Amino acid sequence: MTRRVFVTGAGGFVGANLCRWLLRDGHEVHAVVRPGGDPWRLDGIGRDITIHRIDLRDTPAARAALDGADWVFHLAAHGAYSWQTDPALIRTTNTRATAGLVDLAGAGAFEAFVQAGSTAEYGVKGHPAREHEPAEPHGCYATSKAAATQYARTVSRDRDAHLVTLRLSTAYGPWEDPSRLMPALAMSGMRGRLPTLTTPRTVRDFVYVADVCEAFVLAAQATHLERGSVLNVGSGTPTSLAELVELVRGELAIRERPRWSTMASREWDTRLCVADCTLSRRQLGWRPARGLAEGFRALVDWLGHDPGRRARYARAVGL
Repeated sequence: MTRRVFVTGAGGFVGANLCRWLLRDGHEVHAVVRPGGDPWRLDGIGRDITIHRIDLRDTPAARAALDGADWVFHLAAHGAYSWQTDPALIRTTNTRATAGLVDLAGAGAFEAFVQAGSTAEYGVKGHPAREHEPAEPHGCYATSKAAATQYARTVSRDRDAHLVTLRLSTAYGPWEDPSRLMPALAMSGMRGRLPTLTTPRTVRDFVYVADVCEAFVLAAQATHLERGSVLNVGSGTPTSLAELVELVRGELAIRERPRWSTMASREWDTRLCVADCTLSRRQLGWRPARGLAEGFRALVDWLGHDPGRRARYARAVGL
């Protein structure tokens, strides 16, 4: 069944992939992007979707734009990148603007509202984090996302509305920001080199972006879910940077040895939060289809297929 679907944060990495996934499924796609932004990730599909340039903190404007939506996927956020450090902007984007959309969903404006959370909300865990565990966020970004999750849970339960939060692990794949680790490894690796690296002890739970998109659609369809459900979306497997680099060296036949700690560590680099996705498998029938090696090869193929795209990424990483 075709639905009228709105994706906020559609100019971002996951949002742009989700727009393509929804188009493939035959839905009417509306992409919400921030005013003044460069929605370069929507190249090639601009004629197939409707683009709305809206500041979601302007609640009346957001309400007017989303009128008539069947599904809303809320991915707009601020603070996930190292250069996004303004606490006020993080708070107003991730918490206040989200609350306005949640209120609309709670009033019955949409058939389904699915928002992107983060496994950062759990804080530091020495074991795979499960959805029932209390949030122990560290830092402004994680705290703002945890607040948005809790508000959505409360509204969903109080008003019997289908609102779901998907707490994402470290997504990677096509259209990811060129400065991020996976594109940097792919672009350097295609030239037989390795980029600058932080400590080999850095650990992540990597999940391919197409698998993330599938989880969003399954969550929208799963009206049987308990109201206010929170589900993890990740591989459930911890991967150290040392392990990842060895995988990349093998896939691309790189002879160069890694130069550890040639890039300054960020304050979150050594923190481990691996997602326990048992509930996602049980409630959604979801599990990641691609392992890390397959996903990385898909990213390399995507970059290698288009010379213009490859040039954009090369410039961004100084190659």
